[in-house]
Amino acid sequence: MEFRIKKDTILDALTKVQGITGKKTNILITSSVLLSARESVISIRATDLEMAFKASYEADIIQEGSTAVPSRKLYEIVRAFPSDMLAIKEIENKWIQLADKKLEYNIVGMDPDDFPGFPDIAGIELFEIDVSILRNMINKTIYSVLGDEGRAELAGICFESITEGDVNKIRMVSTDGHRLSKIDHVVVEEDKSRVAGLKESVILPKNGIIEVLKILESGKSVQIGFKENNFVVKKSARNASEREAGGNEEVLIVRLIEGEFPDYEMVIPKTCENEMNVQKEDFLMMLRRMSILSSDKYSGARFKIDKEQIEITTTNPEIGEAKEIISVSYRGEPLELAFNPRYFMETLTSMDSEEVVVRFKDEVNPCIIEGKADPGFLGVIMPMRV
Repeated sequence: MEFRIKKDTILDALTKVQGITGKKTNILITSSVLLSARESVISIRATDLEMAFKASYEADIIQEGSTAVPSRKLYEIVRAFPSDMLAIKEIENKWIQLADKKLEYNIVGMDPDDFPGFPDIAGIELFEIDVSILRNMINKTIYSVLGDEGRAELAGICFESITEGDVNKIRMVSTDGHRLSKIDHVVVEEDKSRVAGLKESVILPKNGIIEVLKILESGKSVQIGFKENNFVVKKSARNASEREAGGNEEVLIVRLIEGEFPDYEMVIPKTCENEMNVQKEDFLMMLRRMSILSSDKYSGARFKIDKEQIEITTTNPEIGEAKEIISVSYRGEPLELAFNPRYFMETLTSMDSEEVVVRFKDEVNPCIIEGKADPGFLGVIMPMRV
């Protein structure tokens, strides 16, 4: 095997797989990437047996072949390489050489026949969606996924294909038990027949979604679908500029979380009579200032909402206390509640609206956060007991 390829092209590919190949494992070859040179392209494959990535990129193929190379070291070498073009070839005993006129690396390779097979996705029905839409849906839900500890079914994003009346939607929902994020995307008329191929409800693991975001960094659209217990994301270049930016084709396969996502509709209040309109940036900066005194032990802040203002107070006996007031437009009864400011901050940071609406039912039920520039999005935050 021998080929020449642009440094930026292979570096982009290797960057995308570091989250897959960088995991600690007893199967040594899964920390490698499989390089295959055929005709005018090279393909790069990576897997940790929970996720699998495959992509093809244009290259100058001198001799066809394949080899498995340690992913992290290859990435570090390519990143530091001074030339814009890389010459990569297999030498004796499966060693791999990367060289130009002044610099040469020889690194140990592995037998490509030992590399795990790529999941079969033949015949899968795919639904095309704009990269910007899918990225927005993920960014508005990924922050409220439960951490590694706790219930497995909350350790990912619930993805649903739903129909409400004559309207078809795809929906993402996440919750960690303290807050919830939900966003809908309405499927346009010409796509209604294809959305039927999506499963009604699945759970996408957070680590897999992080890898999906890497594919969504470029391009205009991707195709998504499901086969058996796998979520599939496929991006194909449509022109020379897209091939330059992201290769000929990239496919990521993520194993779904088994289990049933909880009935999140029960958490969302049906009526919230008290409504606060506030400038997002003013509210966000206020929360950031109030959270300076927070700690793991003292994470709450008291919200006092009355007439045309909101007052937030934080108290940490180990550090001190703080108080700030900003103007808002408020309609409803005076309220005093306690929240974790971080939950508000992460929700607001994900939103595009300059003004947000926060609705409250009372002191004990969750509040709802929405904004006009964030259609289909709903944030829910539970109050604290302090």
